[in-house]
Amino acid sequence: MQNEMFENLTKFSQQTLESWKKLGEANLKLSEKLLKEQVELTTALVEATTATAEELAQTKDVKAFATLQAEWAQDVSKKLTETSRSYADILAEAGKTYNSLFETAVKTAGNDLAKKAEKKAAA
Repeated sequence: MQNEMFENLTKFSQQTLESWKKLGEANLKLSEKLLKEQVELTTALVEATTATAEELAQTKDVKAFATLQAEWAQDVSKKLTETSRSYADILAEAGKTYNSLFETAVKTAGNDLAKKAEKKAAA
């Protein structure tokens, strides 16, 4: 009886560690993708701002100045919208991964319980 309990505990610990490893890998992939998007967004915003600032510094006409600012705002808004959509896609993909990990863990636990019930019924 004690051997069986020890084996069950060992198996449960191994399954738990494997689940945590898979979860950690999923989190790492998610973090990498989000960081990549953030770096791309920051780079694009800095480039757009720098280019616009240079043009604004050389502009003496108020209308041209306002036009440049409006174009810059439109470019930034477009980039923010694209990035937001990309974030949503990344998070949706992560949600599917987490759901899959959860379903696998529940299925494994259910199978283990069923096997134990069969053993008890046979005994």
